[in-house]
Amino acid sequence: MWRGSVSPRILPTLFLLCCYPVLLVVLDHYWQPLPYLDVTPFEYTGVVLGLVLVFRTNAGYERWWEARKLWGGINNQCRNIVIGALNYGPHDLAWRTAMVKWTIAFAFATKESLRNSKNFTQLADVLSEQELNELKSAVHMPLFVASKIAALLQKARSGHKNVDGFDLDGFEFGILEGQRVLLVDHVGACERILKTPMPLVYAIKTRRFIFMFLLLLPFSILEKADFNTAAIFFLVAYPLLSLDRIGIELQSPFNTNSLSHLPLDSICDTVKLHCLALLEQVSRTTSKL
Repeated sequence: MWRGSVSPRILPTLFLLCCYPVLLVVLDHYWQPLPYLDVTPFEYTGVVLGLVLVFRTNAGYERWWEARKLWGGINNQCRNIVIGALNYGPHDLAWRTAMVKWTIAFAFATKESLRNSKNFTQLADVLSEQELNELKSAVHMPLFVASKIAALLQKARSGHKNVDGFDLDGFEFGILEGQRVLLVDHVGACERILKTPMPLVYAIKTRRFIFMFLLLLPFSILEKADFNTAAIFFLVAYPLLSLDRIGIELQSPFNTNSLSHLPLDSICDTVKLHCLALLEQVSRTTSKL
């Protein structure tokens, strides 16, 4: 598949590099013979280079997979908060609606915060214009929403009676508050991934290793490969550059410019769909009673 592949992003560099062995072949044939190198050292260094690139790719994948697990947790915690609030909280439609809409807003606020953006068009039917403006003007949008959820839980705990004459049960309050705390913890973990990229010194050293390997490789195959040197060089350079690029793409799971960015829009839409469906279901059940 062409779409989603790293090939389009490395082909310009790859073709430029392939001009190098072509130039060497021309010089060797029409100018003067070039010095040849034994291929044995490249067999050993190729193994080492492969291990270095695999290590870098694995490190990038670990960052990507950790980010995905954190967003799976955000999805689950949002649903847990809504289920608990609708079933154990006050039988007050305004309170329930507020809990659901701010829980939905948390997922979208986290997404936009990680992307350094403030596009909340998908919340236009959930929050009022004033609430959206307050959210956009917040210093830290996910914490602003988490504070709103905490205030609603405290309101239900301290004096918002339900139809049975009881506040939000202390045990259930602790459970819901624990889910809210986990949401904030997940945001912090995502920000750790966002603000701690792969060490630059490691990336620089890896690319220098690749450059030196490809710079000397044609001299080891020129004698036997002759005019096929460029083709062999291409077959070696392509996987090396691809693995290097894959490592770069995987280390930025929240950046929309990255080929491997997480589908945060789809995850947030799922949270919104499920939470609103739960609210509608409980509202229908309550009206029948």
